[in-house]
Amino acid sequence: VAGLGALRAGYAYNISGTTEVLGVIGDTPAAAEGLLSVDWGGLLQLGGPSLNGADTVPWLLSVLGQTPSDPASSLAGLMATERQPQPLLFLPFLQGERVPHWDPALRGAFIGLARQHGAVDLAWAVLEGIGFLNRDVLQRAEAALGWQAHTIRFGGGAALNPLWCQIKADICRRPVEVGTAREPGMIGAAAVAWTGLGQFPSLAEAQDRMVRIKHRFEPDLARAETYDRLFSLFVSSGSALAPISRQLAGLTVEAGASTVADLGN
Repeated sequence: VAGLGALRAGYAYNISGTTEVLGVIGDTPAAAEGLLSVDWGGLLQLGGPSLNGADTVPWLLSVLGQTPSDPASSLAGLMATERQPQPLLFLPFLQGERVPHWDPALRGAFIGLARQHGAVDLAWAVLEGIGFLNRDVLQRAEAALGWQAHTIRFGGGAALNPLWCQIKADICRRPVEVGTAREPGMIGAAAVAWTGLGQFPSLAEAQDRMVRIKHRFEPDLARAETYDRLFSLFVSSGSALAPISRQLAGLTVEAGASTVADLGN
């Protein structure tokens, strides 16, 4: 978080790798349902780790029959094709979920599938589903703190995808900023160490001096309005399907019908 320049009150951070971590940094104690409140030396982060993030992309590609050595390039090629105007929703709970639901029995779902939908529509839904999960955590944190983060500092492998950055900005209605460092954790470690050695008077100044912003993605208000409506459906869909997810998680296919051949017999 320090390597993103976000270890300061008023900032939100999003680290997206295999999983997602999102939080808001404040200087007063706060608590929100489903979120972790952790004191980081006088600054308090409200948020925490989710189980599902950029790993949803190679999962989707495998479902579509692709096994690329470079999932990012394959995703970019897929997203370059035209999508259908009617959107899909994707509940990204492929491994259950930690923040903000803490339920290992949650399961993923595509909602709204129609005959005209294709691979590109599934891809959009997957990227947007992670964005809606981010917004859920962000809104809970901001409501508990009583103010809105002025920007989201974004890092991790998914931050290299400009389209995903823009989707997150549009869904969360916050500017998303990506730094020049491909490995912000190394910058953060150096900032902490040099501050401790007296090279900087404070960690805040170390972040000012060491972190450089490469891209800033402003929310598009027209797309944000559409995403507002979809986010409401995302939340209500998750609540409605949670009981079904739990029942499905407790079921297994009968041993006598484990393959197509078995079913034929």
